[in-house]
Amino acid sequence: PMDTQLQVAHTIQQVISRYSLDCSTGAWDRVLALYLPDASWDIPHLGMSFTGHAAIHQALSTFFATMDYVLQHNAPAVIELNGDRATARSGIRECGKSAGKLEGFEYFGIYADELVRTAEGWKFEKRTFQGLGTSYFPLAPGS
Repeated sequence: PMDTQLQVAHTIQQVISRYSLDCSTGAWDRVLALYLPDASWDIPHLGMSFTGHAAIHQALSTFFATMDYVLQHNAPAVIELNGDRATARSGIRECGKSAGKLEGFEYFGIYADELVRTAEGWKFEKRTFQGLGTSYFPLAPGS
């Protein structure tokens, strides 16, 4: 039934949105709980791939240590369901301040996700960040 498909798509969108909010606040335990234990996070344009909670946690911590703050915005995802599996594609924009500098940044890209329904809810099996562009710009003192 359509209502069920819409409910599942809404639940998957909540997983994607929770990821963005929790990354913005550095809530790594909550972020990692959204991934399967052997999931992967790939960033092909940088030649990077991380598999498993420990590797993903280390990579996220390292990236976010270069920032004083960041806010990750995700666009509503285009979600395709196939039983207990789903794919989702969504635009992403991260903006914030580089650590210890009067410099702002914006990262733009698309996440291509593969998700699996588990007893604990929908989880990422694979997240692939396809970078589209990066901008750095000076900030005024006091920013």
